[in-house]
Amino acid sequence: MSATETKPEEVFDVINDEKKAGDIETGEQLSAEDAAAALDAEEVDASLANKLTSAIVPQTDDPDTPHLSARVWILGTFWCAGMAAANAIFSFRTNSITLDPTLAVLLSYPLGLILAKILPTSKINIGRFSFTLNPGPFSIKEHVLISVMASAGSASPYALYNVVSQRMDMFMGNDKIDFLQSFFWVITTQLVGFGMAGLARRFLVKPAAMLWPGILSQTALFVSLHKPDLKLKTWTISRFSFFWIALGAIFVYELIPNIFATSLQAVALLCLFSSNKIARFLGSVTPPISGPGLLGLTFDLQYIGTGVFLIPWIYQLQTWIGNYIFVYLVAVPAYFTNPFGHPAQMGTGTDADIIPGTNDTLSYFNANQLFNKHGIITKARSLYQKPDYSLNVTKYNEVGPIYISDFFAITYLIDFIVLPAMVTHVAVWYGKDVIRQFKAAIKQINDETDIHNKLMAVYTDIPEWFYGAWLLVWTIALCFTCAFTEFRMPVWGVILATITSFVLLLPIGIVLGITGTQVYLNVLQEFIAGLLMPGDTVAVMCYKSIGVNTAYQAITLLADLKQGHYLKIPPISMFASQIYGTIIGSFVYLGVAWWMMFQTSIELGGGDWQVLSYLTFYNAGAIWGAIAPARFFGIGSVYQNLLWGFFVGFFAPIAVWGLSKLYPSKHWHMINIPLIVYINGSNQFQNYFIVAPLMGFIFSYYLLTKYPDWWKKYNYVLAAAQAGGVAAAVLFATFLTAEGVNFPVWALNPDPNNSYFDYYCYGVDMFGNPTA
Repeated sequence: MSATETKPEEVFDVINDEKKAGDIETGEQLSAEDAAAALDAEEVDASLANKLTSAIVPQTDDPDTPHLSARVWILGTFWCAGMAAANAIFSFRTNSITLDPTLAVLLSYPLGLILAKILPTSKINIGRFSFTLNPGPFSIKEHVLISVMASAGSASPYALYNVVSQRMDMFMGNDKIDFLQSFFWVITTQLVGFGMAGLARRFLVKPAAMLWPGILSQTALFVSLHKPDLKLKTWTISRFSFFWIALGAIFVYELIPNIFATSLQAVALLCLFSSNKIARFLGSVTPPISGPGLLGLTFDLQYIGTGVFLIPWIYQLQTWIGNYIFVYLVAVPAYFTNPFGHPAQMGTGTDADIIPGTNDTLSYFNANQLFNKHGIITKARSLYQKPDYSLNVTKYNEVGPIYISDFFAITYLIDFIVLPAMVTHVAVWYGKDVIRQFKAAIKQINDETDIHNKLMAVYTDIPEWFYGAWLLVWTIALCFTCAFTEFRMPVWGVILATITSFVLLLPIGIVLGITGTQVYLNVLQEFIAGLLMPGDTVAVMCYKSIGVNTAYQAITLLADLKQGHYLKIPPISMFASQIYGTIIGSFVYLGVAWWMMFQTSIELGGGDWQVLSYLTFYNAGAIWGAIAPARFFGIGSVYQNLLWGFFVGFFAPIAVWGLSKLYPSKHWHMINIPLIVYINGSNQFQNYFIVAPLMGFIFSYYLLTKYPDWWKKYNYVLAAAQAGGVAAAVLFATFLTAEGVNFPVWALNPDPNNSYFDYYCYGVDMFGNPTA
């Protein structure tokens, strides 16, 4: 074994080498293994975090480095507004995409250098204040704050789903909703979460154990562009050069599956090898009429993401094991055994369900639609009665009970398991650490054993009372919004949704900060709202958005604060940039979405513009609002047995914790039940089950253990290059499509209007014509 090679078992040997074994217990010198067993989960995670970040996160700082400069406001505003506008348009696409903030990071770098050369350096005096448009060379801190503004603006406001669902003619079509109402609704739901983030930062930002894997690629990118390179004898190419070479190569490569050979996005191997009915079902990958994608492949990196580089392999492995179990060993058998008593055939109820040249019918296994008692797709709108969009009981009794696909049902089961499992997992493994941090917060004690905490201590921090006041003020504003607009909900509902979101922020943040996997609160908030306000669809959807979005915005600010912690950005500057980007982005995002609904010439509802993401939210409103949980999941209902998921989720982490007491080991806490059961779910391309785990194994385990020097120098840089290259290629392909540029139809580039990526699974050719 070479000197630079790491033994595989050392990947999991995350004991801090600087911690003396004798310090752990009574002063006796313990063996390494005994000392490891004595460490708590947070200490083990902190050591792992240190091993993964030491090569890319700077451990020095110059407090005089320019940060919130005029260049930041200029470039930050440009990217914030531009990316918000683009993502608002893309959100209406059938396969909705989001421009990655990495694109802004890449392009703002040369622009920042240009502004540093052309802007005047003279001071401008306004009364007692003076400033300069050009404080010197373009700095890493300025670059980070531009990225924060762009990220805040480019993220879709979750409350926009309410606006589209309630106002768009193809959904509820409530013409009482105007732009001003919508803006107040969006901005208040966006800003409440920032108060929560400030109150939680002591638990989720300052501890070294909170690694936040998702931000490491951008951190590596910033360091590669602005800091001296890591010098190695073997891997001599600089990170800067490696990044641009990789980005260019990925951009060129991504043009193939996005423009010239789109069927490479989703390849169904089983369908290529067999036309058997079962093979067609198991192998097909394109939603909503596909199966589970057994042996499905993708050669398009946008379906893979950057988690394969960023998330430790032990956590990736658990996620994929859970996906295989719940998709292939639970959902697929459910499809064949029909445990929910569905109609024999579910679909449109027309000849369009028949696969040409066969007697076989299309499978809606991967669909998120609603089906009536005859198995025919039913629009949620048909179940409402105006003007309040409550359930039309007479209509429901005519078509009910309402069914969903088996895979969709299993997805709800997973949600029921994940939420209590997340809370229990954090309680049993990190409970005492949370209590310790809480006591430290009360005493205003900071952990100065971490180098980053020491360096950040020189900057003025925002006090907890300010965040608490912020939370209170915007919660009151949200109450007024819900009381006096069409986004109506009782004041007690606003308060309860906010409290629920705040309470669950800590377990969500701990899971995300350690594993890189984010758990969402959609189903829990829908469940609570549906029980408390049954039949009131609008109120349930609003409750859901408040409960989900406040936590999401809090997580977003916490991630930015952690990146600022790594790169030594003053907290006040970070907060100001985040708030500014959120306000500008919300206004632009809503404005462009409004234009898409009422002014654009694009025909929404068909082809590449089926607005599936908004459709899913709208249909969920029918399930949890109009129909309500008691009727849909309650005792005696079709889906009553799914409620056992709450019981399983609560006790599963306790069982793992109990085993750790019987068989002590430092690795037990890494068995993360929320990760194991957190699957990607239905209504998505089922094309990632082979390529994604293979790439994860290569980059997060094999290269880390076999070539650790290469991994430390280039892994996170490559993740950033992939994000940037994919974003640029998708943007370019979308521009060509919008301009009406069409490339020849051939076997690997099927007609997008009449066929599917895996058209050969459905008895048609690349033009959509029957082959038999």
